[in-house]
Amino acid sequence: MSPKLIMTAGYPELVEMIEKVSNELQIEVTVVKGILTEAAEKVKEMVDNGNYEVVISRAGTAKAVREIVDLPVVNHDSDQFDILQGFIRAKQLGEKVCFITYPEEGFLFNFEDMMKVIGFEVTILPYNSTEELEQQIKVAKEMGIDVVLGGGIRSAQIAKSHGMKSMYLTASERTIKRTLILANKVAEDRILLKEKAVRHNAVINASEEGILFINGDREIETCNPAAERILNLKAVDVLGKNVDEVADEQLVSFLHEKEIYTSRGNFTRKNINVTFEPVLVEEKRIGTVITCREISKIQKLENKIRRELHLKGLVAKYSFHDIIHRSKKMDDVIQLATEYSRTDSTVLIIGESGTGKELFAQSIHNASKRKDGPFVAVNCAALPESILESELFGYAEGAFTGANRGGRQGLFELAHGGTIFLDEIGEIPSHIQTRLLRVLQEKVVMRIGGDRVTPVDIRIIAATNRKLWDLVKEEKFRLDLYFRLSVLHLEIPPLFQRREDIPLLVNSLMKKQGAASVFEDLPEQLRNFFTSYHWPGNIRQLENIVERLQLRLSNAKFLGKEFVHEVLMETESDARTQQAQDGLVVSLGTMEEIEQQVIHNMLERYNQNRTLVAEKLGISRTTLWKKLNG
Repeated sequence: MSPKLIMTAGYPELVEMIEKVSNELQIEVTVVKGILTEAAEKVKEMVDNGNYEVVISRAGTAKAVREIVDLPVVNHDSDQFDILQGFIRAKQLGEKVCFITYPEEGFLFNFEDMMKVIGFEVTILPYNSTEELEQQIKVAKEMGIDVVLGGGIRSAQIAKSHGMKSMYLTASERTIKRTLILANKVAEDRILLKEKAVRHNAVINASEEGILFINGDREIETCNPAAERILNLKAVDVLGKNVDEVADEQLVSFLHEKEIYTSRGNFTRKNINVTFEPVLVEEKRIGTVITCREISKIQKLENKIRRELHLKGLVAKYSFHDIIHRSKKMDDVIQLATEYSRTDSTVLIIGESGTGKELFAQSIHNASKRKDGPFVAVNCAALPESILESELFGYAEGAFTGANRGGRQGLFELAHGGTIFLDEIGEIPSHIQTRLLRVLQEKVVMRIGGDRVTPVDIRIIAATNRKLWDLVKEEKFRLDLYFRLSVLHLEIPPLFQRREDIPLLVNSLMKKQGAASVFEDLPEQLRNFFTSYHWPGNIRQLENIVERLQLRLSNAKFLGKEFVHEVLMETESDARTQQAQDGLVVSLGTMEEIEQQVIHNMLERYNQNRTLVAEKLGISRTTLWKKLNG
């Protein structure tokens, strides 16, 4: 659909020329005959009843149109060549010529130079209204003028009534063509801007957030339906008003905050969260966008997101407060992990199986700025190679036989905006290591069988119970991936290195099992066993043993040597006899071998405090040193 234009014409020949040129250019133009206020009134009537985009007019008529019509007005004044031609043609009709013209301030012609070119005088008679036009033609009659040039059809009629000849100042086809092309371009641009404005308004009006725009003069230009609802006001009561003229108390309470007009930020008023952002054009602030959100709705939305994440199992349940301990060693590890939670860098958690690596991963996530995002955990050793790759990276439709229609998101995509925990990272195959390296370097994922990448905003926490550096040296793990993963190191101590935590852990696990007893209620031999045993399965093994213990609590007979022996036999690789005497576990051997086992177990129990160990064994520090170095 082409733009609709209106063009004024002061004489019949111009009407014919406009129609001819507009047909050639295939531009839709409606011609209004007349000049000055008469023509302007006709234009206004047409604009009020039709979808016009631009008005084309000249001189005084253009000025009159601008005063009453709210549309762009493009001038199509004659150029100097048109005027010179008019002067020469008028001279051919009579000796004395006058030019009736509307003087446009700032755009006046140099008539003196024109007369030097043509070689004869032309009387210039300016006018600003129809009354002045009539008066100037009377002046021309008194001056003995033979030919009146310009002023349109009205001027010709008056001149004829006074017995003078008249002639229209005609514009060339070239001038009209250029004017129509310019006006049509202005109209097309105007339509594009209107379409953009409609789209923007649709977006603003559909928003659940209240949106206000305050221009540079502090006038309210935008107030969407959500703002009306949240602020309990009507847009018609505030649009176009200066902020100092607004009567609504709630709106006034934050519109009078000076920082809104000088900076960016947010604050809360009652149940409303207010955010304000500057609108800048070439670094000049032209206004402020204010968004209003009901805090209750924000909380409902957050709860909904949390419920959805819970349903998908993409949540971290634990925090640092859930880590049961009293040891200094664990205090240090938790403090370091807390510092790591403040960054987005990759973390490599190292620890034996059962030490609580995922517990720390979840705690880091919940203490980070990503806490409201998903937490996705995957055990890389638990899945076959082919399944692991599709689980991590997803797959495109038709990637393989049995692939879901439309493809499937991988775990990296599911973790977008949150954290992905890759347990047993040392077990992933080499070709998946290559793909993982790309995710770490470029933060993009390509699905299996896909041909495009998907950007992902994720934090990676990896864990292993193996020495990755040894795998690197054996060329089983990529060197570049190792350094990408090990930006931040976190080593979780095994349970035997934090023996003072064992009573607390046992109490917690017994409570979880519903037992009324606590660690201190257990027989001394069993307590000694718990605090001296090396716990190869760490806390996971401790949890299993406590669960078994809970079933045996009703029968004290099974809480002594038999129970300890049963546990020991499970973790020994052969049938060698084990026993727990005075809380120490040793293997059969020569006296010297048993002595060395006792000394090293005691040193381990008392954190390498040789003075204390010597005292407990009833020997001097010198004797202890000799036995260790003998």
